[in-house]
Amino acid sequence: MNPFEELESNVRYYCRRWPAVFSSAHGATLVDENGVEYLDFFAGAGALSYGHNNPVLVEVAIQHLREGRLLHSLDTFTVEKRAFLESMQRRILEPRQLDMVIQTVGPTGATAVEAALQLAQRITGHRAVVGFEGGYHGMTYRAASISASMAGRETSAHLKDFVALPYVANVTEADLELLAQTLRTSVNGQKIGALIIEPTQGEGGARPFDPAYLRAIREQCSELGILVIADEVQAGVGRTGPFFSFEGSSLDPDIICLSKSISGLGLPMAINLVRRSLDTWAPGEFSGTFRGNNLAFATSAAMIETYWTDSELEKGTEQRGLIVRDSLHQMADTYGEGSFVVRGNGLLCGLDVGNTELADDIARNAFDQHLIVETCGAGDTTVKLLTPLIIDEDQLSEGLDRLSDAVAHASSR
Repeated sequence: MNPFEELESNVRYYCRRWPAVFSSAHGATLVDENGVEYLDFFAGAGALSYGHNNPVLVEVAIQHLREGRLLHSLDTFTVEKRAFLESMQRRILEPRQLDMVIQTVGPTGATAVEAALQLAQRITGHRAVVGFEGGYHGMTYRAASISASMAGRETSAHLKDFVALPYVANVTEADLELLAQTLRTSVNGQKIGALIIEPTQGEGGARPFDPAYLRAIREQCSELGILVIADEVQAGVGRTGPFFSFEGSSLDPDIICLSKSISGLGLPMAINLVRRSLDTWAPGEFSGTFRGNNLAFATSAAMIETYWTDSELEKGTEQRGLIVRDSLHQMADTYGEGSFVVRGNGLLCGLDVGNTELADDIARNAFDQHLIVETCGAGDTTVKLLTPLIIDEDQLSEGLDRLSDAVAHASSR
């Protein structure tokens, strides 16, 4: 009997893309049960930005377990939570002049989005939400309902009080006029209470928004009393270079949603950063059994203190991102005949080949060459790369060579 076929739900997905039984991992490498190694350019959908089994963070976790420290702690005070809060304040919030409180919301990015939407409605009194084409915010009911990238799926439940604006790569006067018009109108009788945006879209196709457009969002939302929610679940925690992907844009969000790589080790953890003046929650108003993953607090604090005391990681990510995009441009020039498009920021990059079948063939051929990549974007036409931020340049070069071979093979059919 194959237990995966006989016992696991039909909803399983990634195992269909990569039909190997994996048994161990380190850094940017996955190893299957037969000892075959794969380069991982997916990194747990961005949850493993600091690599598989990062040795610094594994040591923290082992010590935590050996010493019998708390694992499950609800929202009680713990030594590890205090260290995490202090690291966030000292290394992340203060240097960026962000006067925000930290709300632990549960184990997933979708939970963070749900909490952000609930708080925005509580503060403004308005339920309607503006999002963006290509946006993805999670699989829970309301998070899915404002995820325009899920439109048409039977699992999506798009609400009548949601409207999606177009993605904006290079802002025009028409874009600004549409933004202003949309923010000032009602959606099925509901006024706009919040705008939610991924400053660099992940599932939408590795697409960064024009910083000038992000600045305009802040200005117009401030004028109208609409809260700005930055979904940094995939693009944040260093994925695009800076800790937040909106840095340098003047977006200045009211609420920032973080998950995926925030624990540093791939452990379930999510938080919201909330502008201090907007922290109007009543005690216990938003709760959850798994808000206190104390092991994740410990590894998260260690990640921050290891990688965010200086700019070395940020510069390295930007440098590696240039290498990736240069390589993708070479693939586009060689095999795309002018039809392939390269997108991305830092180490969130994509090659849009404009064809679903071709993108699938590239991902499948990459797996045959022991490289893990995924597709995304409208119609899943973009091959997306999410390498660990700490990948060494030899592995990066080897993986890009394998991808180039996969593109060549798929394009020749």
